[in-house]
Amino acid sequence: MSIFQIAVVFAIALLCAGIGGIALFQNTAIYRFSAEPGTPADYGLTEMKEVAFTGSDGAPLRAWIAMPEGDAPMVISFYGNFTQFGPSVQHLTPLIQLGYGVAVMEYRGANGDAGSAGEIGFAQDARAFYDQLDRLTGAHVPADRRIIHGFSLGSSIATHLAATRDASALVLESSFDSLCRFQTRRLRGIPMCWLMWRERHDVRDQIGKVDMPILIAHGAKDTSIPLPWAQALVDAAPDPKTFKIYEQGTHTTLFDLGLADDIARFYADQSG
Repeated sequence: MSIFQIAVVFAIALLCAGIGGIALFQNTAIYRFSAEPGTPADYGLTEMKEVAFTGSDGAPLRAWIAMPEGDAPMVISFYGNFTQFGPSVQHLTPLIQLGYGVAVMEYRGANGDAGSAGEIGFAQDARAFYDQLDRLTGAHVPADRRIIHGFSLGSSIATHLAATRDASALVLESSFDSLCRFQTRRLRGIPMCWLMWRERHDVRDQIGKVDMPILIAHGAKDTSIPLPWAQALVDAAPDPKTFKIYEQGTHTTLFDLGLADDIARFYADQSG
C-alpha cells in the first residue's frame, strides 16, 4: 500500500471515529437527569398526586399533577436538564400557591427505564400526556384553560407541543434558542451547530409554528443562557409575544422574582 493510500485510510478512520464520537455524545452526554424514586409528599407537594400515563410507544411513564382551584388554569410544564424530577416540580410551587393546576411528566429514560432520552421521544410523549390529561385528572380542562410552560431544555418540548396542540398561552422560562449553541459554549468553542445532526432542540425554528400568545421570561444575570440568545428567540417568535427581562434574575430564580404573578397577569390579559 502506498503512502497516499495509507494516508487516505487513516483520514477515513479519523472521520469515522469523529462521527462515531459525535453520535455517542448525542446519545449519552447531552441529557443528565438524576434518578430518584421520590413522591410529591417527599417535596412538600401535598396538593399533587402521582399518576401513570402511557407514552407515545405504549411505555408506562409517571407524572405529578395538582388540580386547579375553580376555573384557574392548568399549567402543563416541562423541566430542564441536569436536574431531578422532584426538585424540578417543586420549582413550580408559586403557581400552585396561586391556585393554578400544575401537570409535569417525567421524561423517558430519566429514571433508567422506559427507553432512552431524546428530543423526538420527549415531544411525542408530551403530546400523549396532553391528550390523556382529562383522563388522568378525572375532569375536563379545556384548551383555553391550559398554559404550556417550559423551563430551559423543557422550553424545546413545550414549544414542540404548542406547535401541535391548542392552549391559551406558551410560557418559556430561561430558554435557549438552540441547544447546539449551549453545547458549543459548554464544550469551550467546539462548533456543535455544525456537528450535531440530532438532539438539536432548535426552539427558534419551532416557535414560528406556534399560534398562541407567547411569554418569554429571562434573567439578565443568567450565566447558563446569555440574554442575547433569549433575544434571538424573541425575534423569531410570532406575535402576539411579550418579553419579560428580570434584571436581577439568574437561570433558576425567576419564580423568586415574581414570575408566577407575571404568568397570572399574562393569562388574565389573554383570557379577558
